[in-house]
Amino acid sequence: MEFLDKLKSLVTVNKRAFTAILVGSIMAILIGSVMLIITYVVLSAVITAIGTVTNDALNTSLYANITVITQALTITGISLIVAGVAGIIYMLLGVAGMTQGRGR
Repeated sequence: MEFLDKLKSLVTVNKRAFTAILVGSIMAILIGSVMLIITYVVLSAVITAIGTVTNDALNTSLYANITVITQALTITGISLIVAGVAGIIYMLLGVAGMTQGRGR
């Protein structure tokens, strides 16, 4: 009987999961937004500090690397924001199992 009670507790709806996913989604949006802002501020400061290098090949390589770093951090920030929005939409639509189906 104890085994069945334990098994039943695993499949019942956990009401605290709603809050956890909602808070996690909001935090993902905030972290993604801050990451985007910090990315552009820091990389702008780095570009300003380095300036233009006299060697053309080195200058091209430097800005190509900065472009790749900017794109990678931008994609990471945007994906965090999208994941957060998706989590909030998931919660608001009631597909998290809290409504137990719309027909009831």
